[in-house]
Amino acid sequence: MAAIDPEDLDKNLNAQSTADHIQGIYDDINKLHEESYNSRFGMPPVARVTLFTLGGGFVGALGGMLGGWTESSMKYLASNSHRLPTTYNGWFFYHKRKTYYCTKNAMGNAFRNGIKIGGFVGTIFSIEAILDQIRGERDFVNTMMAVCLPGFGYAWYNQMSRIQSRQIIHKGGKIGLVLGLAQDGLQFIRGVDVWYLNKWFGIKPVKLSQRLRNYVENNK
Repeated sequence: MAAIDPEDLDKNLNAQSTADHIQGIYDDINKLHEESYNSRFGMPPVARVTLFTLGGGFVGALGGMLGGWTESSMKYLASNSHRLPTTYNGWFFYHKRKTYYCTKNAMGNAFRNGIKIGGFVGTIFSIEAILDQIRGERDFVNTMMAVCLPGFGYAWYNQMSRIQSRQIIHKGGKIGLVLGLAQDGLQFIRGVDVWYLNKWFGIKPVKLSQRLRNYVENNK
């Protein structure tokens, strides 16, 4: 009987362990890819909510900064219209003080607006992700509810009248419906199953790569 070389045994064990570890990484990547592919916008919920929250905050901050600068510029002009400078040095210091005043107010307005818009967008997509998990379906219904619920909370918090609350919820429902249907359309184009199209109309999903392949083959 041949003797077993301990060094060869260690090499074989290490090689097998490395192969199992690499295979486990590949399996995790494939699982993450599959879950991401079926998710909205091709992103997991955490990444999607984070990205849209930061994007909404950036857009809100940019809009707030521009609006704050314009408003501050008009206020500064109105408050100093009765004492406008008449010399070159006077105009120099006038614009210097004006720039400082507008920058200060614009940055504050950008911060407030960014927090407000980013928080609102993050809330919508967080509720949408939670409803996707609860219902087990990703469709326009969850998006519409995700927009309506914050509108209802806003109306309740500000003690709005019934007519005002109804208007806000109706507008939110319309926006949510359009956004939800747009997401469902994007999912269908990407080849993800949209359950009501498959169940009610018999329209089965086809991956975009397969659509392109079929188009090329049909036009040869």
